[in-house]
Amino acid sequence: MKKIMKSFRMLLIQTFREGILFVILLAPLLIGILFKFVIPEVNVLLSKEFNEENILTSYYPLFDLLLAVLTPYMFSFVASMTMLDEYDSNIINHISITPIKKSGYLISCLVIPTIFAFVVTIFMLFVFTISKWNLLEIVIVSFLTSIMSISLALIMFSFSKNKTEGMAIAKLSGLLAMGIFIPYFISDNIQYVFGIFPSLWIAKYFQSGNLLYAMFAIILLIVWILPLYHKFTKKLS
Repeated sequence: MKKIMKSFRMLLIQTFREGILFVILLAPLLIGILFKFVIPEVNVLLSKEFNEENILTSYYPLFDLLLAVLTPYMFSFVASMTMLDEYDSNIINHISITPIKKSGYLISCLVIPTIFAFVVTIFMLFVFTISKWNLLEIVIVSFLTSIMSISLALIMFSFSKNKTEGMAIAKLSGLLAMGIFIPYFISDNIQYVFGIFPSLWIAKYFQSGNLLYAMFAIILLIVWILPLYHKFTKKLS
């Protein structure tokens, strides 16, 4: 475990050395402040402008869900960029013959950041939500979005040859999280066309409180992560 934590510390050191990655980790805080204090004011202005009451209020849960998705996504982005940097430098191949091995490297660069992302997401939702959440919803949604960030990180690393490609694929992989918008804009059964995306079921869970939707999300996350993990380990071999 000490070796894994040492590897994790190296990840942190690299993150702090590259200023842009550190700024990315701070991005959820800035987004949370924006949503918490600016969106309600925009709602007031729009309501006055169009002479309608609470134009944006029905979309407040969507802003909160977006924050819940973006927070762990930023963690996974930073982790995958760091791994790609180490891959370019051939550091990962040297790690494979050390006591930490590749499994320990995976834990230090993906699992531990995911745990941190889970805790930070809970904090963000406690502080910056603009709609009503209960504790169970906060914990479950934070858990699901944090696990989803693992699949996003695996996509970024497994399908990229370098950091430049990684940044391009990061944008594409982010589309997988856009399923949270579907239930808010498509009310009929057409929304289930996007049922392959776990983010859709996360949004539907929050809308209804039905734990069955959360279970669907977990099953789909497993379906996504297993082949991606296989590709990840194949790339490291």
